[in-house]
Amino acid sequence: MSNGRSTVTYVGIGLLGAAVGIVAGLLVAPAPGRDTRRRLKHRIGEEKEALLRKGQLAVEGVTNYLQETGRRVTNVVNG
Repeated sequence: MSNGRSTVTYVGIGLLGAAVGIVAGLLVAPAPGRDTRRRLKHRIGEEKEALLRKGQLAVEGVTNYLQETGRRVTNVVNG
């Protein structure tokens, strides 16, 4: 089941990277606050969508893995 763990690790790294990027953007932003907040809102929305897509792919991968494992167990038990 290490496959599920590695997926969680990648998602966690993605979230951490997004947070670091947002903070770095705030620190070096040359634009006024209103513009910066608007850009951040847009970027956060993009990152959210990307993470949701990756999460959906991870769930599909784990589901497929579990289904295949179930089939193999059934084959072993039944002969």
